[in-house]
Amino acid sequence: MTDNAFERFLLTGEDLARNRLTTTHGGNMSLRHRGRMAITTHFSMPGRLLPGNVVEIPLREEPDRFASDASWDAPLHQLIYKFTPAMAIIHAHSAYVVAISLRSDIITPIDTEGSVLLREVAVVAPEDASSRLPQVLQTTVVAIVRGHGSYAVGRTLNEALAFTAAMEFSCKVLMLTAPEAKIYQRQAGS
Repeated sequence: MTDNAFERFLLTGEDLARNRLTTTHGGNMSLRHRGRMAITTHFSMPGRLLPGNVVEIPLREEPDRFASDASWDAPLHQLIYKFTPAMAIIHAHSAYVVAISLRSDIITPIDTEGSVLLREVAVVAPEDASSRLPQVLQTTVVAIVRGHGSYAVGRTLNEALAFTAAMEFSCKVLMLTAPEAKIYQRQAGS
């Protein structure tokens, strides 16, 4: 991994932390490059990344969870890269996103930026994340795992960061305007 690539991880992680888009040790980021993937390590701090907190692994070969330092989300990132044209992924544990995901199957932003950038955002069950996220992210830039957080894809980490921030802002607006926003609609049987 080049110094330039690490710098992109470092700046993005600092922005995630500064803007409270994830917890101190939560979430992860990755970049696709030449058949490989650079990804943050398990339990690294996005706001205080060190060079050893980003590792390169093969894009198609699932890492050994016990031998690799890669985030435990690495296999999910690999699947997203396999089925989408994404070049970067950010997974964040944003408070408003997580809160609304506990009550909704689809989140429809009502703010202008969110409605333009994100449109409708699917919320998937944690047990369905591996099968549903790669599918959902083929047609949208953000998907949410219920109770866990958002996964944003982009051409760059900066673009994925923009979608992550827009999702959190949209969820905050929905929470601040509830109950008028009608965000608490779960499908029958959920």
